[in-house]
Amino acid sequence: MPIHQTAVIHRDAQLAADVVVGPYAIIEAAAVISEGCKILGHAYVGPGTELGPGSEVHMHAVVGHDPQDLAWAGEPSKVVIGERTILREYVSVHRASRPGSVTRVGDDCLLMVGAHVAHDCCVEDGVVMANHCSLAGHAHVGAGAFLSANALVHQFCRVGRLVMLGGAAVAVQDIPPFMLSTGDRATIRGVNVVGLRRAGVDSDLRRGIQDAHRVLYRSGRTIPEAKELLQQSQIDEVREIARFIEESARGIASGSGSAVENRPASV
Repeated sequence: MPIHQTAVIHRDAQLAADVVVGPYAIIEAAAVISEGCKILGHAYVGPGTELGPGSEVHMHAVVGHDPQDLAWAGEPSKVVIGERTILREYVSVHRASRPGSVTRVGDDCLLMVGAHVAHDCCVEDGVVMANHCSLAGHAHVGAGAFLSANALVHQFCRVGRLVMLGGAAVAVQDIPPFMLSTGDRATIRGVNVVGLRRAGVDSDLRRGIQDAHRVLYRSGRTIPEAKELLQQSQIDEVREIARFIEESARGIASGSGSAVENRPASV
């Protein structure tokens, strides 16, 4: 097992036979590190943290440390990282603040230098968080979303599937699936056409999503009125947008230049 002699590994941690552990790395009690993982120099893996096969924790990253939540009373909780996920230098992923709960990062994610995932967050598969992007507690990021450098997501906010959140954007309301959002406060600018194309979404479906965007943000309808129309669509992805709106507790972000921009976004 290629473990550096200066690494500090708790006797109750479970490491697969081929795990690489770099100099001065720390792995705490009950951590589970699967096959093919790499824990590089000076990285910290907290108690009960689980890393799926092929994942990497780079230098000075902190995974599974205590939540930054004043209500936390030291109850046991953990972080679960999926397969083939890469946490680059100085990334921090804090464990959940509720007893027995989990902060989760999915498969095939890339968290770039300095990204932060707070307690009780859920980051789904294939998400990219660029440098110094931060999620506050209980945020949820849908599969395939791209959060650009220095973007911020407010606590309890949701970022939908295949969303592009622009550089330094501040999301204080939910960002519906497939949308492109930028600014402070984050505003819907259109559909994430480039991201959809890269995800293999064909042109007909992209046009259907663009039509849904126009209904939602360009038709002059209120959000509840637009949602009712989207619910009647024959396109699964359009109904997904409607469900996302229906489930929103914080309301959805407004649209740039749309007739509903200054109307209440909650449903």
